[in-house]
Amino acid sequence: MFSGRADQVGVARVFATSLFAGSGREEDVAVVVAELGSNAVRHSRSGGARGWFGLEVTLADVSYIAVTDLGGGCVPTVRSEQPGCEPRVGGRGLLMVSKLALATGVHGSPRIGYTVWADIDLRGSVGTTPAREVPLAS
Repeated sequence: MFSGRADQVGVARVFATSLFAGSGREEDVAVVVAELGSNAVRHSRSGGARGWFGLEVTLADVSYIAVTDLGGGCVPTVRSEQPGCEPRVGGRGLLMVSKLALATGVHGSPRIGYTVWADIDLRGSVGTTPAREVPLAS
């Protein structure tokens, strides 16, 4: 768990990246954690007074990285690359995460908070498996 401040996103990124040292995916992990952590601080109650965000990491052949926020914002959504399908202006960060990941998703609600996750494949190089978006909201 990290305090809901922008400087703590960097601390979370360094922590997660150190866990993946030697995997060849350290930079991808850094991007995923920075994006998900920044979104939690910027777009939810996590960035408010006494706010926090949680980071969960499972290191395996297919590693799980998730950030949980305190809710209060909109449903985190991956922006489509197809013209005319964009849910809003901006929102390219989750699209970038989805391109680095084997799969991505979200669960939760504005009331209890959201967990946004990405599965990172450590078995091969980036681009060997197409990203699969799994947008789940409950």
